[in-house]
Amino acid sequence: MKLAFILDTDVISETSKTSPHPVVVEFIRTAPNIFLPGAALLEIQKGITELCARNPIKAVRLSAWYKELTNGEIPIILPSLEIIEVCGTLSAEPSLKNLHVPRADAKDPSFGQDLYIAATALVYRAAIATFNVRDFLLINAIHPLPGIYDPKSGIWHAQMEPIDFGIEPSLADEQDGPNFLSPPPNGG
Repeated sequence: MKLAFILDTDVISETSKTSPHPVVVEFIRTAPNIFLPGAALLEIQKGITELCARNPIKAVRLSAWYKELTNGEIPIILPSLEIIEVCGTLSAEPSLKNLHVPRADAKDPSFGQDLYIAATALVYRAAIATFNVRDFLLINAIHPLPGIYDPKSGIWHAQMEPIDFGIEPSLADEQDGPNFLSPPPNGG
């Protein structure tokens, strides 16, 4: 059986920093079967677009990083009917309401990305690599997730037996890792 990881937005975004956490970079370079969920890409694109008004130079730099991120080296999991259905089930859970209904006082209101990422992990039976352990543990308490792993601390907060995806390593897996791991030029 092969272990697989769905990367949360915070883990992906770490690679856009001038000095990304070396443990996180090493995790992404060496982790087996990593995937980018569509919800994380949506969240990143939203952030870059909002940044355009405040800091257009940084937004352009991050746009270049995003383009490199989505160049195909890491598979992207787009919405499927099954993911949408599981996400709908998670969204209907009253105790998870705060994960899809933004609070008025929230600095960066969420609109369900964590639920979508959890739905993706459930459908693909892949662990979630995240620094946002709290929200995913809340989901896990109701709908057990395949795994919740914090790559910065190296701690598993939940873990089920992984299944074999039947995915063979590609030539990209044998290289030094994805190009987007290099910090963007001109700082972060």
